[in-house]
Amino acid sequence: MNVLRELWKRYVGGGPDLYQAYVSFPTEADGSPFGDVTDRVEELEYAFEGRLDVYARVSSIAIVSDRVPAEQFDADAFEAVLDRIEDSYADTHSVARLEKLRPFDGRLVKSYVVVPVKPLFPAAAERPKRVRSPVK
Repeated sequence: MNVLRELWKRYVGGGPDLYQAYVSFPTEADGSPFGDVTDRVEELEYAFEGRLDVYARVSSIAIVSDRVPAEQFDADAFEAVLDRIEDSYADTHSVARLEKLRPFDGRLVKSYVVVPVKPLFPAAAERPKRVRSPVK
């Protein structure tokens, strides 16, 4: 019966019962933006009603929220924060955003994972020009 309830909420019903997020902020000293991290953390605290933990890592800061009931979660504020995160890292990183629906104690949880990722190869404008040796 729980499986049917979960499928109903996932595909037909009004959406998840709970929301949760994991957001990572790279803080490398190579020029990547980290001045706005404090503002983004405060904005995430507002979206999740203060129910989050902040972890300092070697080269990043991780934000992990508790599961927040849908009626207390501000989805518009959360989306606005994600847009500002993407703007902050636009010059140095691509922002990977994953969303997943999972069951938890008979309820449906929507989980977000947001991680700015450095591109594997530099942008075309930043690539060094190839120098060809003269053909003899």
